[in-house]
Amino acid sequence: MELDHDDLLAKACLAELAKAFGAHPGVVFVYSNTAQITEDGKRDDSRFNESYGWQYSDVRVDGRELLQVQSMAPAPHNVAYIWYAPDHVRAFRRKAYERVGGYDAARTVLDDQDLMCRLFHIGDLHHIERCLCLQRMHPENTQRDPEINARIQRETIALYDKYIEANALAWTARRGPLALDLGAAHRKPPGYLGVDQRPGKGVDIVATLPDKLDLPDNSVGLMRAVDFLEHVPQKVPLINEPYRLLAPGGMLLTMTPSSDGRGAYQDPTRVAYDNENSFWYYTDNQYRAFVPDIEARFRSSRLVTYFPSEWHSKNNISYVVANLIAMKEGAPRCGGPLLV
Repeated sequence: MELDHDDLLAKACLAELAKAFGAHPGVVFVYSNTAQITEDGKRDDSRFNESYGWQYSDVRVDGRELLQVQSMAPAPHNVAYIWYAPDHVRAFRRKAYERVGGYDAARTVLDDQDLMCRLFHIGDLHHIERCLCLQRMHPENTQRDPEINARIQRETIALYDKYIEANALAWTARRGPLALDLGAAHRKPPGYLGVDQRPGKGVDIVATLPDKLDLPDNSVGLMRAVDFLEHVPQKVPLINEPYRLLAPGGMLLTMTPSSDGRGAYQDPTRVAYDNENSFWYYTDNQYRAFVPDIEARFRSSRLVTYFPSEWHSKNNISYVVANLIAMKEGAPRCGGPLLV
């Protein structure tokens, strides 16, 4: 079990953990809700921005009236960002811990986030809907050190980029939907069914998007579209079809040459052009209203423009990464800005 030295466990904590592990034999990690307390153990009413998905409620823990934060679901997006990741109390099976290699002793920050992601790849995480940990807030909290906090903010993004695809693949595999790689003739990774308009190595489904694939609604947990969107001119039908196929909370991971650089225009086979702003129309109701045919309703998990390598930078070939979560009824609560 992971516990900070100055935090407190609820009296029922250990029994609840044992109960949860016993009732869910496939679970490798168990976590609970948390309440903050002041340095002298009193109620702390401070809150994170609730427009980012945080939910709070009053709770009584061992005779104290406290304000608990209700931890978010163990979705790929939440586990990949320390801000939204499962909070204390955190407990894990010894065999699972040893299987993934335990804590990375070389890490000076976010060894907990790194471990959670690796555990998420091998088994389910279970949320106990009860406040079992009291987090003491005081001036010496690690995250209140400006230098350490700055490293935490940088590193959580780096860990997200490292683990988000593996998180989404693991989540998909455990729940049964498909994982599709669009444009699979170009280096399809393991774990995906390949979709391309022509037969070839790595192609499992021959189809021409944005025509509808012969798959039912909500049958896909993860779609990968790397160097793909720019080859299809019909943008609105193209975004609507992945949305139809994705299960609630499923993810579309895209990487596209940005029109902010030269890469979008240099290849004669590229017929569509995108930059970060292009994805606003799929994630923001105000922009979606200008294109009534857009049925897709996504939340942004990650939206950034960058150069994948020094070579790309030297040649001004920037890429936009847009990782999107399908917001459908039944989608898990995810942290981040809500749809406007």
